[in-house]
Amino acid sequence: MATRTAARTEFLADIYVCALEGAIGYWSTCIEYRWSATQRAIVEDLDEAEREITLDTIARGLTVIADGSVAVSDDLRRVILAAGRGNDAGDVDANAADVIVQAGIYGEVIYG
Repeated sequence: MATRTAARTEFLADIYVCALEGAIGYWSTCIEYRWSATQRAIVEDLDEAEREITLDTIARGLTVIADGSVAVSDDLRRVILAAGRGNDAGDVDANAADVIVQAGIYGEVIYG
């Protein structure tokens, strides 16, 4: 796990919660959801594969969206990049959280 500032950890955790508490529910079923010093969730996707989601998953999703490896709309990319620069998840809605998680797990947006 990467060393992060408290502000960055809180930002990633806000996206983690948004994703797990509704954003990804249309393509996954949550099997385990842990909110503690070490956030970790296990979901089963539509292919019945179990996937782990942690703050590292969220960080990886942000990175591949930022570097252009994952195709997302320009508007959504701008929102996600601005949120990441300021460690402010206030404009990260369910759609953005969903895309971030998919990018972090799959390296692309598969669902939606």
